[in-house]
This record gives sequence, C-alpha cells and structure tokens, in this order.
Amino acid sequence: MDASTGIGAALTLTLSDDGFCAAHVDGKDLVVYTNPASENKEAQIARIKESGVKYLKFCPIPASSRGPNENTQRRLLSANDSRITVWQLEPLQIFAEIENLEPGALSIDFGSDGNEILVFHAWNTKLTIHFLHTSRSSVIKTPKAAHPLGFGYRPHTRQFAILLKPDASDLLTIHAPQTYELVGRAVLPTIDAQGLKWSPDEKWIAVWDVASGGTKVLIFTADGQLFRTYTGPAVSDEAFDLGVKQIEWSPAAGPNGPSEVLAVGKVNADQIAPTIWRERFTSALGDGDYVETISSSASNMSPESSGPLRGVTMLTFSSDGNLLATVDSTRSNVVWIWALDGTPRLASALVHEQPVRQLTWHSSTPQLLINTITNTLPSIRWWSPNTHPVIARVPTQRSESGKYEVKWLAESEPDSAFWFASTEEYVAPSATGGKKQKKKWSKGKVKDKAQHAVVFEKTTLEKLNKDVQTYRLITVATLVDRLKINGSLARKALADLEEQGQIKKVVSHSKLNIYTRAVAAE
Repeated sequence: MDASTGIGAALTLTLSDDGFCAAHVDGKDLVVYTNPASENKEAQIARIKESGVKYLKFCPIPASSRGPNENTQRRLLSANDSRITVWQLEPLQIFAEIENLEPGALSIDFGSDGNEILVFHAWNTKLTIHFLHTSRSSVIKTPKAAHPLGFGYRPHTRQFAILLKPDASDLLTIHAPQTYELVGRAVLPTIDAQGLKWSPDEKWIAVWDVASGGTKVLIFTADGQLFRTYTGPAVSDEAFDLGVKQIEWSPAAGPNGPSEVLAVGKVNADQIAPTIWRERFTSALGDGDYVETISSSASNMSPESSGPLRGVTMLTFSSDGNLLATVDSTRSNVVWIWALDGTPRLASALVHEQPVRQLTWHSSTPQLLINTITNTLPSIRWWSPNTHPVIARVPTQRSESGKYEVKWLAESEPDSAFWFASTEEYVAPSATGGKKQKKKWSKGKVKDKAQHAVVFEKTTLEKLNKDVQTYRLITVATLVDRLKINGSLARKALADLEEQGQIKKVVSHSKLNIYTRAVAAE
C-alpha cells in the first residue's frame, strides 16, 4: 500500500516495516532507536567497523511478531563495498560479519528473513545468498536486475521467484525456501521483461514486458506454469499502444481470500474526474490548501502535459482494495483516485504544484498520504473519501533537496499517526489533528556502554596468569567477558600465553582461534 519513485526514494534514515525501530549512522556510530515515536524512546549505540556505509536495512518481520517488545527477532545490516555486518538489536551487538566482498555490489539486502543476505554482484553476473545460520552460501547466475521488481518472495511460504537473463531470452525461475533449489523454470516470450510480482493470495506470479513492445502481461502459477497472457484491449490501427510500466495486485479478500484485481497501468488523455482538487498557495511562506475546481480534464492543469503520453509509474491499493491511487510519468503532479467497488470509475483527481514522490495508504482505513517534492515549507497532503482533502504544514526543518519520507505507523489505529522525516530530524504527527511529537536525531536515552581496558593493570594481569590455566575453552571473547579488556588486548594476551606454553591452540581459523589449557605430560 506504499508506492514511491524507485530506489533513490530512500533517505539516510532507515525505518523498520512496522515503525517500531529506526536507525541511522552518525560518523562511526550506529544509532538504533526503539519505539522512536514515543517520548520515552531509547537509543543504543555501537561502533561500526566499515566506513562509507551504503546500506542500512532492517530485516523483514512477520506480522505475527511485530510490536515494540519483539526486538529479539529483529536484525539490522550495515554494509559498504567490502564488508557486511549484521546486528542483533537486544542488546545491540554484532551477530555476523561477511568480509572480502567482490567490489561493485549493486544491491545488498536481507532475504526472506534475518538469516539470509542477498548480494547482487557487479554487472548482474550473479546473486549470492548467504545463510547466516549455516555459514553457507548459494549462487544464482545472471539475474536480470538488482531492483526489487526483478525478484520476489511468495508472501507466506517464501518461495523465491527471480528473472534471469542468461542469453537472448528472459527466464523465470522458482526456488524452494531456505535451500533455494530450483523447483520451476519458464522461458519467457518477452522482448525485455521489466519485473514480476506475487499475488497476495500466493496463487499467481505476474510478469510484464517492456512498454515499447506493447501491452504484455504474463500470469504464471506458483510453480512457474504459464496460465494466461494479457495483451490489452483491442485498439485501432491509428492508436499507439503505450505498453505497461507498472502493475499492482489488489490485497487479498480476507485471510484466505483471493486477490481479485490486477491493475495494469495505462494512460488515457481524456479522463474526466467528477471531483478535482487543485493545490494553491495561501501565503508567501508556502502554506497551502486544496480548492475544488470545475469538472474537466486534469491533464489540462498539468505543467507536464505536453509531449507524448507515457505509462503509469505509481499504483497503490487501499487496504480493502476498493480504491486505487495512480500517478503517470507525463503528469507526475496529478494523483488519480479510482473507485473499484462495482464498475471501476475515476472518482477524484488531485493536482499539485510539484511532482508526487510517494503515495501511501493507511493499513486499515481509506486514508491516503501524498508526499510531493516540497521546496518551501515541509508539508503533507491527506485525502479520504467524502472529505475535503488537507494540506498540513509539518513542524520539521526544511530540507534543501525538498525530499522527505513518509510512512504510516503500524500502531496508528486511534490517531492515524505517521512518520515524516528528513535527514536532520523527524516528526510523528497525527493526520486527524492530534498532538505532534517533534524529535531531533539525538542519541536519546543511551544504554550504558561497556568500558573495557586497553592496557593491563596489575590485578588484571595477575588474574590472567592465574585463572587462564583453569579454563577449558579459551577465545578472545572469553577474555573480553571475564577480564573486561578489549579485543586487541585479548588477542595479544592469547598469543603471549601460547608462546609461554600456558595454553595450546586447538582450532586455527582466519575468523576465530580456539585455545585450551596446556596439560603437562605425565
């Protein structure tokens, strides 16, 4: 129920899917907030090894495990071009590391859960899946694209579908959950497949072809068998088929219900909306509101309506599937609202001064937040059926780029709270006029940080020489925990003890050395 304009839409702030956790990088510090919309937010801080962090992402959380007190299942990854670090959140500490990455990775993200890491390599030569719980990895060669539209997981059973380009033909392959063994394969009759999407009811996979090749949407069964091909309505010889740029499945009707609608983005220049709302400025500072205009074509009000027509770039359904909001690339400042209860019809249009950057529906009610590029005062647009739409100023610092990120909070049933964030600060206001909570990206209430010694004191050295001979299992972590020294000092101490013959190495590995006490020969 959220649509935005591509990979570049994300900001440096990272928010979990349910809004209960947030993270950002402050210099060499990783700062993670728990329940950040609350006045009693808590922050944990850890030092990160990698510099130039490019990726900061939370793992997907099942709906049944979401909540402010379920952080034991949450993980976070931070990564640059050479290293991936996976963090557990309670407490904030390193869970796993992947080093010596091949340079030029196109994308790094979690897989189906917090135990899988996906790395798309340079030039789309391969996709590597790292399994953290087994320290194994699997490779899928020649992925077509690293963009999320090029692959996807079945919503509940987590089969993995991906588009491949091994030669001149596109392939669709289906892989088993956890093992990623091949279970289905289909050669696609496409010119240049653009993406795939699983239906929310898990029964279908839709694949669409490049727009320049005309309308072609392929519907496959969950095991990769072609079921139907949609080529659009019949057109006259003079009409030009605009093709497809985006598709979207409607939500499933109930827990076990079907996904009844597949929206295929097309453009018709003569659409007439019964209700048209146009944004207007009411002050020199940039305050604004919506004014209802006469019923006419919204395309005539768009500053970008000249030139050839293009396809729809954003499609997003309301939670009940009865409303669909769309934006097309030619009129990127216009939001079209379609009613689907009965015969589909255009219900309303909202015309803005700037291009629309993001559309997001509330998780349970028909409320739509419209996020546009805003070069004046930070503000958000709100629409709901049978109600006058609202443009609300948000009390946060103006971003020079004019780009902000908005997301409904998962716990926002009573007061319709949502996130609105820039790189400098965030705010959690209410769409229904509730109390606004403005926050700086400060470090909040910070948990005590371990103070480990970097040199040996007399008492610590005596304890090392006396107690280490009683340990059966000796590692760097053992000394760090028992002697409260840092890792570098612990490694040096282990090397000295081994040289003195007080301990002996039983496992030698680039990532971990394991020692035991030396037992004198009898």
